[in-house]
Amino acid sequence: MMSRSIVSFEFKSISKGTEVTDEMIKLAEVQIVLFRVICPGRLLVILSGDEDAVRTVFNKGNEAGEGHILDSALISGIKDTVIRALTSRVMMPPKGALGLFETMTISSGIKALDSTLKGGNLNLVKLQIASGISGRLVFTVSGDVSDVEQGLKSGKDAIEARRIINTSIIRSPDEMILKYIT
Repeated sequence: MMSRSIVSFEFKSISKGTEVTDEMIKLAEVQIVLFRVICPGRLLVILSGDEDAVRTVFNKGNEAGEGHILDSALISGIKDTVIRALTSRVMMPPKGALGLFETMTISSGIKALDSTLKGGNLNLVKLQIASGISGRLVFTVSGDVSDVEQGLKSGKDAIEARRIINTSIIRSPDEMILKYIT
């Protein structure tokens, strides 16, 4: 059995993104995880399936959407925590240090999140996707300081530096910060 994988596309055109998504889902057995306008004129599409199907639609999407794609990512063997976070608001309470990671695009942010979680023994505390934050992705993880440091490093290494707005580590967060983070 192949591991679950996802593909994420951010289209600069809602109509073109819808057209390309229709082509992709007709091409291989994939499911729509997210399909929504994330800010004026931008469409976010996330599809999941086995690695071969996702790779097929990733190639098709990049070809058919050429010139209309702001960012895209293919993530093989994605952590279940990431899929759950994309489809619900259930997160873990913070324990220990906090790590915050902010990206220019959602596709790169999801890739960084998956690598961050794989890079350390961390809990995902919060995931913010685009709405009201100009198409950005911000996530917060928690754990031991060394795990947070290693996780954020793994996230940084997974994406282009130009896609990263900032990363921060709060070693001992104040209770008021924890109240507003969750």
